[in-house]
Amino acid sequence: MITKDYFVSDAKYVKLNFPVDYKGMLEEAIALKDQFITHRDGSYDHKGWKSLVLHGWDDGQSGHWKDYGYNTIDQVVENLHWSEASIQCPKTVDFVKNKFPSNLFGRVRFMLLEAGGHIGEHIDSKVPLLDNTNISLSNPEGCLWHWGDGDTLFMEPGSTYVMNIHYPHAVYNNSNEDRYHLIIHRFDSTNEWKTELNRACKEQNITGKYHTHEVLN
Repeated sequence: MITKDYFVSDAKYVKLNFPVDYKGMLEEAIALKDQFITHRDGSYDHKGWKSLVLHGWDDGQSGHWKDYGYNTIDQVVENLHWSEASIQCPKTVDFVKNKFPSNLFGRVRFMLLEAGGHIGEHIDSKVPLLDNTNISLSNPEGCLWHWGDGDTLFMEPGSTYVMNIHYPHAVYNNSNEDRYHLIIHRFDSTNEWKTELNRACKEQNITGKYHTHEVLN
């Protein structure tokens, strides 16, 4: 059984502070736009929401591993690999492998929300965790993350956010430009990761505690 230290917190998000070559990664994502597939097709209300798998269990499987018949996280890890698309993304792959503070990755995906698109309100976790790592590669002025309580968030290009997707959330791209983000799922919690997270939480007055549990995502 593979476990990691999850950070349980009431905070909606925390913004990390480490350098990201987001312009280079954005160029790679845009160049592969025709290879993106519809994400969570038919699951709930969304328009123009697409994904490109760079690391995962199958190049065409961008959803959660339980959606594809896997029963245990160990089965998932056995099938993890870098995709064909990742070969065309050397800057992104180098960042993930050599600069991002993790040694064991789950899904790594470019996520696209097309101009005029939206992601309907939903939740992704039954537990309030600061865990989902979302790196903004581009974010048009008219594109906002909406929380269920009415708060909004503009995700600054080049910034890394650890999101608490236990809370209801939606995204609306009310612009004429596409929005590209990089989502990284970790299957571990390295000391380096926890140091970065702890530092950011302290700076932003965010509290919480670590809880060791079998890998969930």
